[in-house]
Amino acid sequence: MHSCSSLLVLFLIAASNLSSWARPVNSSKVELCDYILCKLPDCRCAGTDIPGDDLNATSIPQIITISFDDAFRALDYENYYKPVFGGRKNPNGCQIGLTYFVANQYTDYALMEHSYSVDHAEFADHSVTHRTPSTWWKDATEGDLSDEINDQKSIMERWGGIPEDEVKGFRVPFLATSENEICALHKSNFTYEASMSTFELYWPFTLDYKSPICNSPATCPEYSYPGLWLVPIQFLKQPGGFICGMLDSCTIPVTKDDWVDFLWDNFNSHYQSNRAPFGLYSHAAWFYWSPVRAEAMKEFLDKVLALDDVYIVTHSQMLDWVRNPTATSEIEEFEPWKCPDRPAPSCDYKNPTCNTFLNNFPFRSCSSCPSTLPTIDNPEGQ
Repeated sequence: MHSCSSLLVLFLIAASNLSSWARPVNSSKVELCDYILCKLPDCRCAGTDIPGDDLNATSIPQIITISFDDAFRALDYENYYKPVFGGRKNPNGCQIGLTYFVANQYTDYALMEHSYSVDHAEFADHSVTHRTPSTWWKDATEGDLSDEINDQKSIMERWGGIPEDEVKGFRVPFLATSENEICALHKSNFTYEASMSTFELYWPFTLDYKSPICNSPATCPEYSYPGLWLVPIQFLKQPGGFICGMLDSCTIPVTKDDWVDFLWDNFNSHYQSNRAPFGLYSHAAWFYWSPVRAEAMKEFLDKVLALDDVYIVTHSQMLDWVRNPTATSEIEEFEPWKCPDRPAPSCDYKNPTCNTFLNNFPFRSCSSCPSTLPTIDNPEGQ
C-alpha cells in the first residue's frame, strides 16, 4: 500500500457520516478537476487559462522567474549573479527577485544570509546530498526523501539565517520526481514543487486533482495532495525545432546575438500568448561555458525590463500573484510584490563568523562553527 494511503483510511472514517465532501484527499484514483469546487486562493485546476475571473492577457503582468540550482557559492555570486542581476529593478521600483534551489555541500551559508537580506532572493530546497546515481531519487522511499528535504530545510534555517517559514519550495535533483517525493513535500507542508517539464503553457496549479503533466521524467500522481502547488518547467524552443528544459541543455545558440534572440523569442511565446510565467532555469555552470552568455543575459534583461508590464519575481512571489490575481494597473499596491523590509545580515559574508573546512568541505556561516559538517540526521552539525 502506498505510504500516503493511510491518510485515505482516516479520511474515509471521518467522512463516513458526511453526505458530501469538497475535495479528494489522497484517494487511490485521483479525480479530474472539479472547476466548481476548486477555487483560488487554495486550489487551481491545471490549465492554460489566466487566473482571475475578469482578467485577460493584456491586463496582467508578464511574470518572469529565474532560478539556479545546487550549491550557492561566492565564486558564482561575485562573477555572475551580482554583476548580471544585481541592481535591476521591476517597474514598481523594487529589486528583481531570483530563486536559488540549494543543496548543502559547498554552499556558503554566510553568503546565503547576505543575499536573502540584501538581494531579497528566495532560497528553496534542493536536498542535502544531491546524491548519485540519479535513479536513487526516483526509487527512494518517502522516509529517505523526507530526510533529504527536511534536513536541508533545517540546515538553511540554522546556518543560512533563513526564517523558518521562508523555505517553501523544492526541486528534486535530476528532476527525478516520484509519488514519494510529492507525498513527502505535502506531509512537510511545503508550498510548491518545481521539477516537472511540459510543452504546454500551463499556469501553476495545485495537486488536489489530476495532473496533466505525466511524460517522463515527470510524475503524474495517483493520489491527491490538497494545496501543494506544481510550478511547471516549460520547455524552451531552439532554432530548428529542438527543445531544451534548463538553459544548460540548450546547445544551439552560440553567439551573444543567438542567445539574445533565443531568450527573446521564448519570452514572446508567453508574452504574446496567455502570459503564463516565463521561467529560466539553470545552474551557475551555464555562464562558465562562454563569456557571451552573461552579456546575452544582460541584454535580454535590459529589453524585458524596459517593458512596463514585465516583473521578475521569486517563485513564491509568483504564486502569491496566482493566488490573488491582480491587474497591472493595480500592481503597485499588490502587497507581496512591494519592497520587503528584511533585517540586515548578522555578519559580513566576506569575513564570516565561521570560515573553516568540515569533512573536507568549505563551510561558512554567520553562526559559530558546528563540530562537523551538517548533514542528514544531523543538521545541527553536533
